[in-house]
Order: sequence, then C-alpha cells, then structure tokens
Amino acid sequence: MSRLLLTVTYCALSCIPPALAELPGNQRELFLQAYNKQQAGDTSGFTTSPTEMQQYPLHPWLEYGYLKQNFETTPDAQVLAFTERNPNSLMSDALYTQLSKRLAGKQDWQKLLSTIPPDLDNTDTQCYRAQALMAVGQKQAALDTGKQAWMSITNGISNACTPVTDLLRRHVQLSTNDYWERIRAALDKNQITLASQLAADLPVEARNAIDTWIQIRKSPAEALPNAIQQPDTPYLRDAIGYGLERLARKEPQLAETLWATARQKLKYTSEENAKVESALGMYQALRRDPAALPRLAAIPSAQRSQEGNLWMARAAARTGDWEKLLDATRQLKFDNARDAAGWQYWQARALEQTGKKREATSLYTKIAPQATFYGFLAADHLGQDYESLKIKPIDRSQRVAGLQKIAAIQRALEWFALGKREQGRKEWFRALKAMDKDGVLAMADLATRSGDPSLAILTVAKAKEWDEINLRFPLVHTELAMEQGRNQGIQPAWIMGVMRRESAFDANVESGAKALGLMQLIPPTARSVGNKLGLNIKGRDDILHPPTNIQLGSAYLRDMLGKFSGNYAQATAAYNAGPGRPPQWAPDTTINADQWVESIPFTETRDYVQAVMAYTTIYDDKLNPGKGRRLSERLPPIAPNAPKPTTTP
Repeated sequence: MSRLLLTVTYCALSCIPPALAELPGNQRELFLQAYNKQQAGDTSGFTTSPTEMQQYPLHPWLEYGYLKQNFETTPDAQVLAFTERNPNSLMSDALYTQLSKRLAGKQDWQKLLSTIPPDLDNTDTQCYRAQALMAVGQKQAALDTGKQAWMSITNGISNACTPVTDLLRRHVQLSTNDYWERIRAALDKNQITLASQLAADLPVEARNAIDTWIQIRKSPAEALPNAIQQPDTPYLRDAIGYGLERLARKEPQLAETLWATARQKLKYTSEENAKVESALGMYQALRRDPAALPRLAAIPSAQRSQEGNLWMARAAARTGDWEKLLDATRQLKFDNARDAAGWQYWQARALEQTGKKREATSLYTKIAPQATFYGFLAADHLGQDYESLKIKPIDRSQRVAGLQKIAAIQRALEWFALGKREQGRKEWFRALKAMDKDGVLAMADLATRSGDPSLAILTVAKAKEWDEINLRFPLVHTELAMEQGRNQGIQPAWIMGVMRRESAFDANVESGAKALGLMQLIPPTARSVGNKLGLNIKGRDDILHPPTNIQLGSAYLRDMLGKFSGNYAQATAAYNAGPGRPPQWAPDTTINADQWVESIPFTETRDYVQAVMAYTTIYDDKLNPGKGRRLSERLPPIAPNAPKPTTTP
C-alpha cells in the first residue's frame, strides 16, 4: 500500500469540495498527467501526486485507477473503504462487480450479501447474489433474483450464471415457455450462441426447431420451404411464423405462397393462425395494400396481435373506416397514458364521426393537456387554449445550489471543464440514479444554467416528465433561427423544432449515418445546399459550425417546403426520409393531414413528423407569446400527387 493511501484524508459524498472556479490552475494539468499515465497502465503517478491534489474533485479517479490495476493484491477492506467514500458512482459500481466475483470464488456469501448493493446493474453480480441467497437459506429470494438475472442474460451463459440456471431448473422455475421466450428474444437480436446454449435444455423437438429457426433467420426464402416439410410441432409452427414475417418485408408474394402451403401441411391453431395473419396483414398495411384492412378485420379481435391492431387502426384511419378504427383501437393495450394518448385521439375521431360526440369529447378532454402532437390536436378539436404552454417555470435555485455541493456532480462538471464530455455524461447519468424525480429535474435545471441545453433535455427524459416544457424546450440559437427564417421565408419556430428533434441542440453531435450538427446534415447534402448558397463547404468543421449548419439546414427546409407546395407535414417528412418518399405515400384522394401522418409507413419518420410539428407549435408560442398559431393551422389536407404532364408525339 502506498504512503499516500495511508495518509490521505478523503472527502465523503456530503463533503463540499472547493468551488471549481477556485481550483489552483495546475491541479487540472497535474490530474491529467497522472490520469493519462494510468490509462496507459502506469499507476506510479498516483503515488507521487502532490498533497493539494487530494481535494481535487477528480482525485478519486486516480485512487480508483490504482485499485483497479492492483485489485488482486488489494484487501477487501481497502476496496470497501473506497466504495463507502464514493457511493453511487461509476467507480464503485466497477469495484463492486470485481469484488462480488472474488467473494463468490471464496464462497463468502454472508459478506457478499452485506457489502454488495442488491440493485447493482450487472447480470453476473446478480447471479452471484442469487447463489448467496440460496446458500444462506433465503430460497424464494434466491429464485426470484436468479430468474430475473437469467431473463436478462445477453451474451451467453457465463460461469457466474451457470449455477443459477441449474438452481432454477432443480426448483422447476423455468418452464418451456420461459425458455422459448428467452430464445426468441435472443434470436431477434442475433444472439445465436445464447439461443443455442438455452436450447440444449429443451426437448429434442424444440432443439430441432431452434436449429431450423436459426437457418430461417439467415435466409427465410431458402429455409422456409424445407422447414414446412418437417414433422409438425408447435415449436416448428412458431419458427415458420417468424420466418414468414421476416420474408414478408421484402418478398411479400413468396411469403403468401409459403403461408398457403404451411396452412395445408401443418395444423395451425386459431391463435397461431391469427398471429401469422396479423403479421402478414401488417406488412400489407405498410405497403398501403387495400387488402390489408379487410384481412386484419377478419381476425378475431381477441386474437389479433398488438401490431396487427396498430396497423389495422392506421389503415382504417387513412381510409376513414371509422367502425374498423373503433374496433382496432379498443383492442390496443399500453403501459402508460402517454403511449395510449395517440390512439385515444383516434378513438375520439372515430366516435365523433359515428355520432358519439359526448364520448369523443370526453377522450379529447383527457389528452388535451398534453404538450404533444395529438394533445394539441385534441385541444384544437375542443377549441381550447394550449394549457400546457401556460405553465410557469418552477424556481429550483435552492435545490440547484445544493446539487453543486455534491462530490459526484462536481466530478461530472469537472470532466466537462476538462473537455472530457463523454466521461462527464457517464458520471452525470450515474448520479441521476440515486435521485428522486425532483432531484432529476433540478439536475436538468443545473445543466441549463451550465450552458448545456442538450444535457438538460436528456436529463428531463430520465424523469419522464414530458410536460416540463421550460426545461425540455430551451431557447437556444433563436437569433440565428429568426435570421434564417427571414432569409429563407420559412417559420423560425419550424427551424427550432427541427433542431430540437434532430440534435436536442447538441452542436457537435454526429449520428451513425454521419449526419452532423444542430440540424443533422449529411456531408453530400450540406455541400449541395452550400453550392446553391455560394458557400464553400470543405469539411466536417464547416458543417458543424452552428451559424453555417443552421443556414444550410434552413435552406434545405425551404427547398422541401417549395417542393411540397407549402405543406409543412410533407416537407418535414422529406427532411427526415428524403424528398422521394412523401410522394410514394400520397393518398388516392385528399385526406386530412392527421390521417396521412399516422399512416406514414416508417416508424422513425412518423414519430419525427409528429414530434417536429408539436415542437414547432411550442417554439411558436415561445417566440410569439400569446400569438402562436394552432397546430391544425399548419396541417392542411394532403392531396394526391399531381398528375405528370403528358407529352404529345
């Protein structure tokens, strides 16, 4: 043990480190030197840190690095002393994970239960905990913990969880359905190794079906014909249904042909038949095939899948078949009111259209207070003000001041100050786990005050307080949006809404598709638009520059709005999915915009349009208090595509 470890006086979570602005200038430099050495595997820098570093907010990371790299020779007591001084931290989580493995190896089950937090988010640690609980005679707790851990296994059954699997089997806690559910989830995520491991415990016919399933997943078109000729079992029928659903995405006619053969060869139950029919009908609805709605409606309501009901409802909404829309929406089930609200809106629309105005009004009234696409539309139907936009900001100054005194928060802020953004955010979100809802919202307030609106938005999302308008929709880059709104002849609130959806105002964000900056522009589009504007876009930094990014994005929005004759819903869809998509989704006859938006086949684009239109409404109110436009005013009907001009020979 180093002399520094013996002599240092550590700061507990409740201790108040010095204000970050008052830190001696060389502390950051000294820390980074030692930290970078540790990252390269050299812990000697820790033992030579000057005494003044002991009070530096990130000093615990140096001790953590030392403990991590010398864990095998570090006593349990020293590890636990560190975790007690730094509770609810990334550092302690990692050390607890290592310590649980050590204690399990020694079968020191009592110590494991008394020292390792029960809610540690690590599957192996939870498996060790289940073993410990069984060893000390807490059988039911062991089985409950073990099954929860078993259901969360992702990358194969580890040595830690193998005994738990045996334990659950011995006590008949794992049914064939449990295995099948877990295997299906694994196959959906292409976790083939895990699926094969789990299948080894099943009857022969189930194992054979899993092998077939794996082949079907690789190539449904090639594997399905052979699968249909195999001996009939429930497992095989389930695997074939899965394959037909995958095949229907790209080769619908082949899927229909094989489904007809499967029904002749295999004995599908009514429930199994409904499941496949729901899947095939859903893909017909995605393609806007007129046969989709009668097909889905023919499935018994109680047996139609959730996805089948969703797409039956969308098909019915698009065509204005209000009775079928009512049938589908009444079967839908959601875990929370927010997810249910959109379909309550559609149920209200159907009730209104079928003469049940009182019931419709009741549903509109229920969702109108929400600051969402359908909440605003419900308020429009009722002729009500947007009450959610009138809520005054809450003064959280006192709670924010308290947060700034917490060591975990100071560590996050100090990482940000060092330019270590990713590490700072990890520290920040770990600290959130230990807070109540009011604390999380105060953290969002702190992020806003610290000049990081993107972090504030992500923080509010953790609390799921979607109507916290003032924290979720900060006024950022408004002058640039106003300027480009004037220059491009489009609504500044729309620019703000797109920025908010695309990047949550993170000017440096880059997507997996290489889209960059506030308005998420891919380089080819940025260069093309830049050429039209006379801008020389050379590289990544040019696109990320906020004024340039907003100018380019706004000009592209203007182009999309012109292409779609001033229709904001279609232009917004084009910004997300490309200008070639909305014409493919055009109706045969003019329909209301809400019907068109709900029937967009791409989930990402459908959600995007709904969000941007709602965000535009919110920002219009913020930019023009008391004078913002109604959402429905921005949603004119969607007409069929204009006929292409004919040419005479």
